[in-house]
Amino acid sequence: MNRLDFATQDLGAAHDILRRMYVGHRFRLHRAARRFSYQHESVDAGPVRAARVRYTMDVSVQFEPQDSLTFVALAGGSVETRDGREVTLTGPGDVLLHRPGRPLTSFCRNFDIFSLVLDPGLVADVAAARTGIDRADFRFEGVTPVSPGLGRYWQETMSYVHRLLAGAPEPLRSPLAISAAAELAASAALVAFPNAAMTAPHRPAVGPAPPASVRRAVSYIESHAGDPITAAWIAEAARVSPRALQAAFRRHLDTTPMAYLRRVRLSRAHRDLLTADPTRGDTVAAIARRWGYLSLGHFATDYRAAYGRSPRDTLRY
Repeated sequence: MNRLDFATQDLGAAHDILRRMYVGHRFRLHRAARRFSYQHESVDAGPVRAARVRYTMDVSVQFEPQDSLTFVALAGGSVETRDGREVTLTGPGDVLLHRPGRPLTSFCRNFDIFSLVLDPGLVADVAAARTGIDRADFRFEGVTPVSPGLGRYWQETMSYVHRLLAGAPEPLRSPLAISAAAELAASAALVAFPNAAMTAPHRPAVGPAPPASVRRAVSYIESHAGDPITAAWIAEAARVSPRALQAAFRRHLDTTPMAYLRRVRLSRAHRDLLTADPTRGDTVAAIARRWGYLSLGHFATDYRAAYGRSPRDTLRY
């Protein structure tokens, strides 16, 4: 994980770091306030990156096509974004998606902006696992949320992920916690922004895969439960499509591959609680994070439903 926390009142220093950040893009400064300030805070956690940038100047940036999904939320100032012939004006409270593979030009005035960057492949995997759409068919079809309410929902999700990444480092020492944060953001983006999964016609799952594919998937899940694996990886290990594996799990195990994965991780957390020693500093929070839980409340609820008592009671037993 890489963190950057930079602040300056020197225009030259701000200009220099912006040029280094936007390597390969054309950056131009138009005007700076008399009382100039620049602040940049960012965290790169691999599958998800978060940043907040604040400055008192007017700049324009011509972005070359990128291979990532960049979501922005404006807290202050204004941004005019040109995507081909489409022009979007963004002000405080607005959110916007910069789609991959498209050149953009942004003119920014005195702004305070939050951004969240996701891997398009991760979002396509989540869409395939939840809706059955083929990864190759998935794409975002609009740059603004489908409704004001979902725009607020997306902003709340961004704020939560920002706080998580910018907070204490302990929760992020678990690759599963980082993976869970990225998948949370991906799931929210699928709900908030227009995409192909919303309009794709329902197609019945291609006939149930043979039990051998389920056994291969279960074996893969059991062996890799501690890794940040995706539904697409599980299907690849099972040698069938995600849709076929979903149908096979429903038929033979009455669950889904990802639900089965969550159940295995919960059982591993239970095992760790049974063998933990509070006198050595073992805690419920550390064990929950190890197995991909971002919220201790959710962990306690799932644990009590499965084992009939609280994780704290197991740790003390």
